[in-house]
Amino acid sequence: MIIHLGMSGQLLLRPPRATPPKHARIIFTIAGAGELFFVDPRKFGEVYLYSMATGDMVVDPFALGPEPLGKSFTPRGLAGKLHSRRSPIKVALLDQKLIAGLGNIYTDEALFRARIHPKKPSADLTEKEIKLLHKSIREVLREAISLHGTSAADRQYVDSEGALGKFQTRLNVYQREGNKCLLCGTVIETMKLGGRTAHFCPRCQK
Repeated sequence: MIIHLGMSGQLLLRPPRATPPKHARIIFTIAGAGELFFVDPRKFGEVYLYSMATGDMVVDPFALGPEPLGKSFTPRGLAGKLHSRRSPIKVALLDQKLIAGLGNIYTDEALFRARIHPKKPSADLTEKEIKLLHKSIREVLREAISLHGTSAADRQYVDSEGALGKFQTRLNVYQREGNKCLLCGTVIETMKLGGRTAHFCPRCQK
C-alpha cells in the first residue's frame, strides 16, 4: 500500500471504535493498535496498492522524484535535474517529479538557509549553491521530523496521535511576512511564484 498525503492529508491513530475525525476518507483497522484514519480535507491525497508481482497500480509511485532523505538524493543528481530548468528554483523544488515530498513550508525554509532567492532561475545555481541547497533541504526535513512537523498559523496539522507539531518555533521566513529577519533584521517579504506564496528575506537571499 502506498499513501500520498497530498497537500493536507493526515494519518491519525485512534483507539478502537473511536469517532471518525472530520474529513476521514478511509479507516484502517490495525489489530492490537486501534484504527488509523486517512483524513484528507481537500481530497488531493491518493491511496493505492502496488504489486511487484502483477504490476497492478493506479498511479506509478516511481514517477516521483527521489526521497530527499534517501541515498539516491545527491548534490550531483539535484544539479542534473536543475541544469536545464529556467523556472524559479522555488517552483522547481515543488515539482514532485524532481524531489518527492517537499512542500511550501520546507522549500521556503531550505532556500533561506541556503541563502538563495526563490525567484532565481534553477539553471543559474552554482555548484556551491546546489551543494548548500541539498544540505539545507535535508537539515530542514530532519529537524521538522524530530519536532513532529509544523503546525502553522491555521493549526490544521497534527501528528498521528493528534498533537501539534513544534517546528513552527524554528521557522525563519514561512508565514513571517512583515516581521524582521531573525538574522539581519530586514523585513520578510513574499511573492507569488507558480501560484504559490514564497516567503524570503530580501537581504539574506539576494
